[in-house]
Amino acid sequence: MSELLKLPVIGTIAKKKKTLNSLLDKIINISENKIDSTSQEFIDKIINNKLPENFVVNIINKSAKICSQVCTYKKSKYNSFDRKIDKILTSKITGIPIMIAFLGIIFWITIVGSNYPSKALFSFFELIQEKLLYFFDFIHSPEWLKNMLVLGIYQTVSWIISVMLPPMAIFFPLFTFLEDLGFLPRLAFNMDGFFSKAMTNGKQMITMCMGFGCNAAGVVGTRIMETPHERIISAVTNSFVPCNGRYPFLIAISTIFIAGAYTGFKSSIISTLAVVFAILLGIILTLLISRILSKTLLKGGSTSFILELPPYRKPDLRKNNSSFHIR
Repeated sequence: MSELLKLPVIGTIAKKKKTLNSLLDKIINISENKIDSTSQEFIDKIINNKLPENFVVNIINKSAKICSQVCTYKKSKYNSFDRKIDKILTSKITGIPIMIAFLGIIFWITIVGSNYPSKALFSFFELIQEKLLYFFDFIHSPEWLKNMLVLGIYQTVSWIISVMLPPMAIFFPLFTFLEDLGFLPRLAFNMDGFFSKAMTNGKQMITMCMGFGCNAAGVVGTRIMETPHERIISAVTNSFVPCNGRYPFLIAISTIFIAGAYTGFKSSIISTLAVVFAILLGIILTLLISRILSKTLLKGGSTSFILELPPYRKPDLRKNNSSFHIR
């Protein structure tokens, strides 16, 4: 590969520090040498955006040619299983329904699973509240001070923790699980056609997925969009995606007001459908507003979207546990 590319090639394994040190040493050695005129001319073209239109296509074709010369596989059909799954997950017929089903399953698990720790937290905080009320009565505290500190500040904070913490603790590991599994890039691929009609591209779906965790992260992630008008549209419409702070609110509203007349399994299904409908409504509004903005205030055409679908991997449970934090 080094002979074909006419560049140094250093074998690295991300988990092995020794190989990374070899790569770093080689980068330092090369950076200390002068850049030849050909490389400098190529760098200038990149900076001034004067590369030919078929530049990316030529790179892909050349990469495939080099890969066929230098790469060997123990199994010639090593990725056949992934391709079979992709035919289902990225199909025009089954891709979107499966996406909706995955969202429904995640929110159903979140709603049902968060009920038990929420009840436990409520009971725990109520027990402490009784002790606090008894303590304030014991020291003959004024009624206004007791109400402000216990029935006001303490009760409000304890209710927020009891309602918001369990759904967040369940939802984020599940969503990270899908990310590690390789499902989210397929989701962006499926939505590319819809966003193209809205005059953007499938990269906006990736920023939306980031918005599910935190809208601020979704707005920062709009830097992956190619043009300024696409970045602005993605940032403006990211507010239609409910972030982690709004999930407990949606779950509470759907459970109390929409599914409140039902009990048991039926109640959890109805509340889950209500939450999924609210999220789908946010996606529809995102597409609609993106289309309107592209035709009016932020005129511009959609750019091409090239996405590499990663292989399916076993999720790293240690990463899922360490990635959970409250924003």
